[in-house]
Amino acid sequence: METLKDYIERGYGVRRTPLYVAERCTERKATTHVCQTCAEICPQNIYPTGKRKRPMWDQCLKCGLCTAACPARCITVPSRKAESFLMAVARKGRLTVACEKEGSAARLNERCIVALSWEQLAYAALRDGVVVSLRVCGDCSDDVCKGIIEQNLKELEFFLGEEVYRERVTVLREGDTYEVSTSEEAISRRDLFGFFGNLSVDTAFTMMPKIESTRDSGLFFRAMLRDIVAQKAADTELAQRPKYAVRLPHFTEKCYNCGHCQQACPNDALKLVKGQNGFIAKVDVWKCTGCGLCMSKCRAGGIDRIVPMRVSTLGAVAVAKLPDHICSICGRVYPYDNELDHCKTCESKLRAAEMKREREEKRKRKAMQEADEALEAKIAAGTTET
Repeated sequence: METLKDYIERGYGVRRTPLYVAERCTERKATTHVCQTCAEICPQNIYPTGKRKRPMWDQCLKCGLCTAACPARCITVPSRKAESFLMAVARKGRLTVACEKEGSAARLNERCIVALSWEQLAYAALRDGVVVSLRVCGDCSDDVCKGIIEQNLKELEFFLGEEVYRERVTVLREGDTYEVSTSEEAISRRDLFGFFGNLSVDTAFTMMPKIESTRDSGLFFRAMLRDIVAQKAADTELAQRPKYAVRLPHFTEKCYNCGHCQQACPNDALKLVKGQNGFIAKVDVWKCTGCGLCMSKCRAGGIDRIVPMRVSTLGAVAVAKLPDHICSICGRVYPYDNELDHCKTCESKLRAAEMKREREEKRKRKAMQEADEALEAKIAAGTTET
């Protein structure tokens, strides 16, 4: 029978080792910042630095630190890490996670808490809650990991909101204690595999994200989070549906649907869709990591910043509805300008035509002036014919 790991590898494009998708890396595309998170956090230093172009996968520990720490989510999670997380969240009750050095009875022990992205923690929090133990982090000398852990917790609180965060997330620090309930109902590995056959194990099946293309394999856990948010929304009245905070691009009236932002997006999250009397900017929230590449690639100032927004779904949302600015001369769309009703190209052509007309008139006036001066000279010399 096919195992869960085999199913994840075949159906979702993940592999036994992480997959670094270079064309989706913001470091390769960005011109305003430098990101070396994967190289800084990797304990084996397998990622490219200097003249080395490809990761050295033969030295990979499959710890998953790079996949969770990458801000662009351009590194696919190893299948072993995906399987262990699915097995851990399948059990009822709060998910307890801790560092391996702690040696506690946590349900999920990691080489470092950084191996769990904030999306994974958010998924566990929305299911039954999560307990994150940082009790041994004070003895750790890795300041990079500490910084990323704290940033992930801030991102988790930002996403869930302060009230839900306090209710569903418990962070244990040095000296804190927590009682792990022994009555938590567990789901066996055999039951978890049941959805490959005819057994009815809905719990396991609904945990798997809905990914249409293996191109989105790096967003595996974001897809899981999207699905559980959709599930929570379906079980709640429309007026009472919770709002989640995300960071999305902010469009201005200068946007004229040139498409550069859409082409620059590494996760194909941004779409400019033609609408009635204009166009609509849509963002697949679960794909947008807030990297800001769309803003840096915009040539007209159509995206001026990345702003926090509250949404009730992590699917496609419309972030702006903008009118088409049609040039009155050539009929093409152009960047918005209060002073012009035509594009800058046509304005340049009009200005060039005006300058040409002025030069022609100046030439004619000069020719007439020279003719008058020549006539006056002939009259003064008495050589004018009557």
